[in-house]
Amino acid sequence: MAKAFRYLLLIACSGWLSIAGAAGLSGEEELLRYTQTNDMIASDGVPMLRVFDSGRVLVHLPAWKKNAGDYEYFLSDAELTALKNRLESPSVLNFDKARVERKLRAARLAARKGGGELFEISDNTYTHLTINAGIDGLEKEIVWTNLQNDAQRHAELKEIVELADTERFLQELLQHPQIKLQQQPKMNKLD
Repeated sequence: MAKAFRYLLLIACSGWLSIAGAAGLSGEEELLRYTQTNDMIASDGVPMLRVFDSGRVLVHLPAWKKNAGDYEYFLSDAELTALKNRLESPSVLNFDKARVERKLRAARLAARKGGGELFEISDNTYTHLTINAGIDGLEKEIVWTNLQNDAQRHAELKEIVELADTERFLQELLQHPQIKLQQQPKMNKLD
Protein backbone atom coordinates (compact mmCIF):
# COMPACT_ATOMS: atom_id res chain seq x y z
CA MET A 1 0.00 0.00 0.00
CA ALA A 2 2.80 2.41 0.90
CA LYS A 3 4.52 1.66 -2.40
CA ALA A 4 1.33 2.46 -4.34
CA PHE A 5 0.93 5.71 -2.38
CA ARG A 6 4.54 6.75 -3.13
CA TYR A 7 3.96 5.97 -6.81
CA LEU A 8 0.77 8.09 -6.92
CA LEU A 9 2.56 10.90 -5.07
CA LEU A 10 5.42 10.74 -7.56
CA ILE A 11 2.99 10.97 -10.49
CA ALA A 12 1.15 13.90 -8.91
CA CYS A 13 4.40 15.74 -8.14
CA SER A 14 5.85 15.16 -11.60
CA GLY A 15 2.63 16.46 -13.15
CA TRP A 16 2.77 19.53 -10.93
CA LEU A 17 6.44 20.09 -11.76
CA SER A 18 5.66 19.84 -15.48
CA ILE A 19 2.90 22.42 -15.11
CA ALA A 20 5.06 24.71 -12.95
CA GLY A 21 7.96 24.37 -15.37
CA ALA A 22 5.78 25.12 -18.36
CA ALA A 23 4.23 28.19 -16.80
CA GLY A 24 7.27 29.52 -14.98
CA LEU A 25 7.60 29.73 -11.22
CA SER A 26 5.69 32.37 -9.29
CA GLY A 27 7.02 35.82 -10.06
CA GLU A 28 9.19 34.75 -12.98
CA GLU A 29 8.98 36.47 -16.34
CA GLU A 30 9.92 34.56 -19.45
CA LEU A 31 12.74 36.30 -21.35
CA LEU A 32 12.80 34.07 -24.40
CA ARG A 33 11.63 30.93 -26.15
CA TYR A 34 13.78 29.34 -28.83
CA THR A 35 13.20 26.38 -31.11
CA GLN A 36 14.85 25.09 -34.24
CA THR A 37 12.85 22.73 -36.42
CA ASN A 38 13.57 20.88 -39.63
CA ASP A 39 11.57 19.58 -42.59
CA MET A 40 12.83 16.04 -42.01
CA ILE A 41 11.73 15.72 -38.38
CA ALA A 42 8.34 16.42 -36.87
CA SER A 43 8.26 18.97 -34.07
CA ASP A 44 6.52 18.18 -30.80
CA GLY A 45 5.59 21.86 -30.40
CA VAL A 46 7.52 22.37 -27.14
CA PRO A 47 10.18 25.11 -27.20
CA MET A 48 13.71 23.69 -27.00
CA LEU A 49 14.88 26.53 -24.77
CA ARG A 50 13.10 28.83 -22.34
CA VAL A 51 14.93 31.36 -20.19
CA PHE A 52 13.39 33.29 -17.30
CA ASP A 53 14.45 36.57 -15.67
CA SER A 54 15.47 34.63 -12.54
CA GLY A 55 18.17 32.92 -14.62
CA ARG A 56 16.27 29.64 -14.68
CA VAL A 57 16.61 27.78 -17.97
CA LEU A 58 14.33 25.00 -19.20
CA VAL A 59 15.65 22.82 -22.00
CA HIS A 60 13.47 20.37 -23.90
CA LEU A 61 15.20 17.96 -26.24
CA PRO A 62 12.66 16.04 -28.34
CA ALA A 63 12.32 12.26 -28.34
CA TRP A 64 14.27 11.83 -31.58
CA LYS A 65 17.44 13.23 -29.96
CA LYS A 66 19.94 10.87 -28.32
CA ASN A 67 19.80 12.81 -25.04
CA ALA A 68 16.03 13.45 -25.15
CA GLY A 69 14.33 14.80 -22.07
CA ASP A 70 13.49 17.88 -20.08
CA TYR A 71 16.35 19.65 -18.33
CA GLU A 72 16.77 22.59 -16.01
CA TYR A 73 19.62 24.75 -14.72
CA PHE A 74 20.33 28.32 -13.61
CA LEU A 75 22.51 30.86 -15.39
CA SER A 76 25.02 32.81 -13.35
CA ASP A 77 24.48 36.57 -13.06
CA ALA A 78 27.24 37.15 -15.64
CA GLU A 79 25.68 34.64 -18.08
CA LEU A 80 22.23 36.17 -17.64
CA THR A 81 23.63 39.66 -18.26
CA ALA A 82 25.44 38.44 -21.40
CA LEU A 83 22.21 36.88 -22.67
CA LYS A 84 20.16 40.02 -21.97
CA ASN A 85 22.75 42.20 -23.71
CA ARG A 86 22.63 39.96 -26.76
CA LEU A 87 18.82 39.96 -26.86
CA GLU A 88 18.63 43.73 -26.39
CA SER A 89 21.12 44.48 -29.15
CA PRO A 90 19.62 46.53 -31.99
CA SER A 91 20.27 43.76 -34.52
CA VAL A 92 17.99 41.40 -32.58
CA LEU A 93 15.48 43.70 -30.89
CA ASN A 94 14.93 45.81 -34.03
CA PHE A 95 15.12 42.91 -36.50
CA ASP A 96 12.90 43.77 -39.47
CA LYS A 97 12.25 40.59 -41.39
CA ALA A 98 10.76 42.28 -44.47
CA ARG A 99 13.71 44.69 -44.81
CA VAL A 100 16.26 41.90 -44.33
CA GLU A 101 14.46 39.69 -46.86
CA ARG A 102 14.67 42.53 -49.42
CA LYS A 103 18.40 42.88 -48.79
CA LEU A 104 18.83 39.10 -49.09
CA ARG A 105 16.93 38.99 -52.42
CA ALA A 106 19.12 41.81 -53.75
CA ALA A 107 22.29 39.99 -52.63
CA ARG A 108 21.13 36.76 -54.27
CA LEU A 109 20.26 38.57 -57.51
CA ALA A 110 23.67 40.26 -57.57
CA ALA A 111 25.37 36.89 -57.01
CA ARG A 112 23.44 35.37 -59.94
CA LYS A 113 24.32 38.24 -62.25
CA GLY A 114 27.96 37.94 -61.26
CA GLY A 115 28.10 34.24 -62.08
CA GLY A 116 27.62 33.24 -58.46
CA GLU A 117 27.84 29.78 -57.02
CA LEU A 118 25.25 27.06 -57.48
CA PHE A 119 23.71 26.40 -54.10
CA GLU A 120 20.76 24.28 -52.97
CA ILE A 121 19.35 23.34 -49.58
CA SER A 122 17.56 20.00 -49.51
CA ASP A 123 15.97 20.29 -46.05
CA ASN A 124 14.97 23.61 -44.57
CA THR A 125 15.78 24.51 -40.97
CA TYR A 126 13.48 26.96 -39.20
CA THR A 127 14.57 29.22 -36.37
CA HIS A 128 11.83 30.43 -34.02
CA LEU A 129 12.82 33.01 -31.42
CA THR A 130 10.39 34.88 -29.18
CA ILE A 131 11.82 37.58 -26.94
CA ASN A 132 10.01 39.33 -24.11
CA ALA A 133 11.70 42.70 -24.36
CA GLY A 134 10.37 43.79 -20.97
CA ILE A 135 9.06 47.03 -22.44
CA ASP A 136 5.32 47.27 -21.76
CA GLY A 137 4.98 43.52 -22.33
CA LEU A 138 6.38 43.85 -25.85
CA GLU A 139 7.14 40.51 -27.46
CA LYS A 140 9.41 40.24 -30.47
CA GLU A 141 9.01 37.14 -32.61
CA ILE A 142 11.59 36.22 -35.22
CA VAL A 143 11.09 33.30 -37.60
CA TRP A 144 13.74 32.64 -40.24
CA THR A 145 14.38 29.81 -42.65
CA ASN A 146 17.96 28.52 -43.06
CA LEU A 147 19.50 31.21 -40.87
CA GLN A 148 22.95 29.64 -40.51
CA ASN A 149 23.20 29.01 -44.27
CA ASP A 150 22.18 32.59 -45.08
CA ALA A 151 24.72 33.99 -42.60
CA GLN A 152 27.48 31.86 -44.10
CA ARG A 153 26.64 32.76 -47.70
CA HIS A 154 25.89 36.45 -47.10
CA ALA A 155 28.40 37.71 -44.56
CA GLU A 156 27.76 41.24 -45.84
CA LEU A 157 24.27 41.21 -44.27
CA LYS A 158 25.02 42.28 -40.70
CA GLU A 159 21.48 41.59 -39.43
CA ILE A 160 21.60 37.95 -40.57
CA VAL A 161 25.13 37.37 -39.28
CA GLU A 162 24.32 38.82 -35.84
CA LEU A 163 21.08 36.87 -35.58
CA ALA A 164 22.96 33.68 -36.52
CA ASP A 165 25.54 34.48 -33.82
CA THR A 166 22.70 34.83 -31.32
CA GLU A 167 21.29 31.48 -32.41
CA ARG A 168 24.70 29.82 -31.91
CA PHE A 169 24.81 31.38 -28.42
CA LEU A 170 21.38 29.89 -27.66
CA GLN A 171 22.51 26.51 -29.01
CA GLU A 172 25.37 26.61 -26.49
CA LEU A 173 22.80 27.13 -23.71
CA LEU A 174 21.23 23.82 -24.74
CA GLN A 175 24.49 22.12 -23.69
CA HIS A 176 25.34 24.10 -20.55
CA PRO A 177 27.66 22.32 -18.08
CA GLN A 178 25.16 22.82 -15.20
CA ILE A 179 22.27 21.15 -17.04
CA LYS A 180 20.35 18.55 -15.02
CA LEU A 181 17.84 16.03 -16.35
CA GLN A 182 14.37 16.56 -14.87
CA GLN A 183 12.35 14.06 -16.88
CA GLN A 184 13.03 11.62 -19.68
CA PRO A 185 10.40 11.23 -22.38
CA LYS A 186 7.89 8.45 -21.97
CA MET A 187 8.56 5.88 -24.65
CA ASN A 188 5.98 3.48 -26.02
CA LYS A 189 7.07 -0.07 -25.38
CA LEU A 190 6.89 -2.48 -28.28
CA ASP A 191 5.56 -5.90 -27.35
